Amino acid sequence: MNDTKSMIKNALILFAITLVAGVLLGLVYQVTKDPIAYQDKLAQDKANQSVFAAASTFNDKEINEAALLDAETKHGGVTIESVKEAVDGNGAVLGYVIQVQSKGYGDMIEYTVGITNEGNVNGISIISIAETPGLGMNADKVLTPQFVDKAATQFTVVKNGQLSDASTQIEAISGATITSRAVTNGVNAAVDYFNDALKGGQ
Repeated sequence: MNDTKSMIKNALILFAITLVAGVLLGLVYQVTKDPIAYQDKLAQDKANQSVFAAASTFNDKEINEAALLDAETKHGGVTIESVKEAVDGNGAVLGYVIQVQSKGYGDMIEYTVGITNEGNVNGISIISIAETPGLGMNADKVLTPQFVDKAATQFTVVKNGQLSDASTQIEAISGATITSRAVTNGVNAAVDYFNDALKGGQ
């Protein structure tokens, strides 16, 4: 009998602890939700501006589902998150910012790809990355500069100093080929989406 009472008592105590913990987690979520969303928006705005410095505003562009499906299917591990028009102060569309996620070595890598109306990659800007310190985490330093002002084409990754065509080849981060291919794969998906859905003001 005492064992039964003890079990009931322990179960009630556990229930109370779980209830209190759940309420506290809910309160913490409500308190932090807006600041986190605000910080995410700041990071995205910064990334957009980084790949289109001449733009004054970035307007959401309706996703072409067929082109999106084709790009994501062709480039496995990539998700196209959003597409925005980069607009200058006079209201002219300069090009597009395509936000992608690609599966890296450790986790998803999130970044923007800026492509002009003329079909040039302005560059990429990493929003979120959690790769291996000292290796994949060097993506911003090693990979990002290689995509600046390149024709929007399909890029390939080379390693060990085998770079022979800087217009289409990307030198891998030493010791982080998976990260290098993940980022390049995402850029290629963005290029395919641009060519299928946006090129020529479609």
